[in-house]
Amino acid sequence: MENTGESISSNTVRRILTKQNVEEYAIKLLFKTLNIPYKHNIDVILALKDISSAKSCYQNFLSFENKSPNFFGRDNDLARLNTLINQHQKMIVIQAPGGLGKTTLARQYLDNQGFDLVLSLEIAKEPDNITSVESVVEEWLKQYFEEEPGREFGITLARLKKHLQNRQVGILIDSLEPALDKHGRFIQNHSRYLELFRVLADATVQSFTIITSRERLFDDRIDIIYHYYLSELGVSAWQEFLAFHEVKIDISLLEEMHIKYGGNAKAMNILLGSIKTDYQGDATAYWQENCTLVERGLKNLVINQFERLQSLNPNAYKLLCRLGCYRYQDIPQVTEDALLALLWDIPDQQQCIYIIRSLKNLRLFEFAKGKYWLHTVIKEESIKRLKSSQEWEEVNRKAAEFWRGSVKSIRTMEDAKKAFEAYYHYECIHDFEQAGYIIIQRRNGCWSFDEMLAFSYYRMGALTQVISILNLLKEKIKSEYLLASIYSIEGIINLVSGNMNIAINYLHQSLAMANCILNDFENNQIDISYDEIVLLIVKNQIHLSFYYIDIWELEAAINILEPTKSWIENIIQKGDKNLKLKIEKYQVTVWLHLALLYSYFNTAEKYILPQSLAKKVYYSLFTGIFAEIVYYMILNLETLLINAGLETEVNFCRWRKIYALLKLGLIYKNLGNIKKSLKIYNAAIKFSQAESSYGWIESAQELNYNSHYNPLVAKALTGLAELDRIQDNFEEALFKHSQSIEIFHKISGNRCDLAEAYFQLGLTYQKMGDFKNSQINFDEAIILFTAVAAPRQVEKVEREKVSNPALKGLGL
Repeated sequence: MENTGESISSNTVRRILTKQNVEEYAIKLLFKTLNIPYKHNIDVILALKDISSAKSCYQNFLSFENKSPNFFGRDNDLARLNTLINQHQKMIVIQAPGGLGKTTLARQYLDNQGFDLVLSLEIAKEPDNITSVESVVEEWLKQYFEEEPGREFGITLARLKKHLQNRQVGILIDSLEPALDKHGRFIQNHSRYLELFRVLADATVQSFTIITSRERLFDDRIDIIYHYYLSELGVSAWQEFLAFHEVKIDISLLEEMHIKYGGNAKAMNILLGSIKTDYQGDATAYWQENCTLVERGLKNLVINQFERLQSLNPNAYKLLCRLGCYRYQDIPQVTEDALLALLWDIPDQQQCIYIIRSLKNLRLFEFAKGKYWLHTVIKEESIKRLKSSQEWEEVNRKAAEFWRGSVKSIRTMEDAKKAFEAYYHYECIHDFEQAGYIIIQRRNGCWSFDEMLAFSYYRMGALTQVISILNLLKEKIKSEYLLASIYSIEGIINLVSGNMNIAINYLHQSLAMANCILNDFENNQIDISYDEIVLLIVKNQIHLSFYYIDIWELEAAINILEPTKSWIENIIQKGDKNLKLKIEKYQVTVWLHLALLYSYFNTAEKYILPQSLAKKVYYSLFTGIFAEIVYYMILNLETLLINAGLETEVNFCRWRKIYALLKLGLIYKNLGNIKKSLKIYNAAIKFSQAESSYGWIESAQELNYNSHYNPLVAKALTGLAELDRIQDNFEEALFKHSQSIEIFHKISGNRCDLAEAYFQLGLTYQKMGDFKNSQINFDEAIILFTAVAAPRQVEKVEREKVSNPALKGLGL
């Protein structure tokens, strides 16, 4: 039964088998262990409870079967919380010293009140490690509400508030005191938490927030929070707890014990571990021997437990101290594998399991359902002892190795958080070089089967956190390769976010450094993987071309991509198989964008500068060739991957598939093949719908596509609207334009994409003869293109704007 993380005594098993009165929790646990289906009415005698017991009076409020077997004596507190929520309190601070059970009470309440969703945030113990409130809200929006954050924190909060107004959400903000100064006010670096608190306390939201803190939140900048002071557990709760665990003790001795430790819930658990492990459940014998040795207070009890463990079981003591290295913040609980990773110096697996079991028996860490974590008081002592030992650095390295190897692919935010834990372990021992290598480590991800961790984490909604980490590393690392990689990451993130000037500077810096590194590599002066340098250069070249396409510097984009195409071809001819597989996807990207660029020059495009006849013939020839090659590869992508032995990569290519289809739809539109363009755009929409499991929804407000694909859906809608305009289907065109613009506004995406959407809407109104609305939308496009420093795009829009007959009639 211990393999399940829970256990009951042999005496309880005997009582169940002889049909004596026991708690239903124990019956369920026994049935679960024996793999027997359990039904509530399987035997009325077994399920019988003493209805006269004190517990029964609150059964309608919080059913016992949902309670933890270690949760006693808080029924009055639960009832009080229920009263407060019925009185429309939005935020409650549960304040009490360490170990009284603030967090346990909060979780029991929130988990059993039928909230649609429960969000949890544990504040880091060190002020410097506290997660920024911007990162917290961004993650909540993306992970739980499937919405992109705004470019500004105020917009992000407004979006969160809207969700909290429409859904019943429980929120736990745990251990707030590290974020407070000695006066109970937020410390300067984290004062923006006040902005979140104002939203959570707003009368219009349906959320209910519980904050736990050892110290009073006394910030006069927010005064709509109710403080609830948690009292110590009564002696009856201690008696009930020990009875549940079948420990007998004289009531007078129990009262002495209770007074000594101030009714502290954590002390109650620690004492139980000692009584059952060291004294075979004889509480009287334990107290007779220890009552005079232990000073008053939980901290002294914890210290004595550590010292006793050190003398009796050094290996278990070592593990308990080492467990202080884990943060228990983004990943609040760890698996048994994480514990075993910290026992690297004990080769016997069975002995390692025994060590973990001994700590379980002593209740010196918390555990449930195969997960483990340290109580705050225990964690503080563990960290203190680990730092004072000679193992602090080595333990963090072992923990980093564990996290690094525990995540093979990143499909969820949980995966990204686990992978990022390795970064924090290296950061805390100031090994910033290794920390840098963590964020550029490549894994399979939702958007690519060869994606750096920083990109995966950023795409999952941790933009603020990623930027903060990158800025720190830039100041700390010495490796030019790492620095070039960080500049590349920042460049691409800013490019996607529409911060064009910042993006181009970072990309140029990264490219210059990477080329220098490649030259040094060829002179055998640097120990960096050749493959990684090549991939970094190619990726930077491609994203630079994206920048020039966005700002309509099409010749500059061609001048980057054509040499890159030739360079990739030479590498493929000379390189090994692994590099060939990695770089071929970039080769397809280059073909795709060259075809797009050539398609602009291939048409009588009035926004393009005149080209020589030879170039036009060249562009005409290769546009179709590249487009057909890419189209074939996209249609047969799964088969091609399987034939290349990359079956596991099939699920990671869908985003790229949709992206490529959108470009192909635009290419064939430019070539005048409206029928094929329409087919390809609709295929992109279909793939996106399949990914998100939503059908085509008529109302733009109900357009709940998977947030990962929203920007691509918006682009597809713009393309389809353009095709409708060409065919004079104006009503359909306007509907799709409005959907596209709404999505772009919702996700705060690339401003060039939004500007292009407004420009295309302006063209549609222009063709309809509605010159007033045409001018309005052209002006919106000009504002956005000007903001991203795209003068060629501005010229393109202004050329259309002045061509309006209404303006010509006015002499403008």
